[in-house]
Amino acid sequence: MVSCKRPYTVGEGDTKIALLDFGCKANIVRELVKRNCTVYIYPQDSSKEAILECKPDGILLSNGPGDPEDCKIGTETVKQLYNTNIPILGICLGHQLMGLATGAKTAKLKYGHRGPNHPVKDLKTDKVYITSQNHGYYIKDDSIDTDKAVISHINLNDGTVEGLRYKNKKIFTVQFHPEACPGPEDTSYIFDEFLELIKL
Repeated sequence: MVSCKRPYTVGEGDTKIALLDFGCKANIVRELVKRNCTVYIYPQDSSKEAILECKPDGILLSNGPGDPEDCKIGTETVKQLYNTNIPILGICLGHQLMGLATGAKTAKLKYGHRGPNHPVKDLKTDKVYITSQNHGYYIKDDSIDTDKAVISHINLNDGTVEGLRYKNKKIFTVQFHPEACPGPEDTSYIFDEFLELIKL
């Protein structure tokens, strides 16, 4: 298991973030802490009730390895968290699990996306960012429930889904790694957007 074995806390900031750890990169926590957050980190099999015990201002669904369809417990928990009114950010596996929790399907990439040089377009701003990626699965665009979510980012190499924004919810998710270091830091703005969403 790549998740932590028991809950722990990092930072002493004003904003409380509950992080569901599916194999979280340490730099995700660092990016939140340097933005004045206290991060409450929970094992991947934690219940919704356990996660909400800290009364979080926001929830982050972390990255992690493997086939998202194997994460049955995690997907069920994410489905329950979706039904709260708490802002949520999903990264990589967290992005895929939110997709599965809302009815989308995932599939295996032929070669996978690896390395720090993948061009991704933000459809809202029309800007292209160089991103760091490390995943073998993706959300199938034709399986997304368009009553629940819209595609926010696409991969310019192969057209696959790189981000989703959820309608009538303070939830958005990205397939790439905005915390990447070493690697491009173009997309660290994702953390700023998440914290702005929490303030709304």
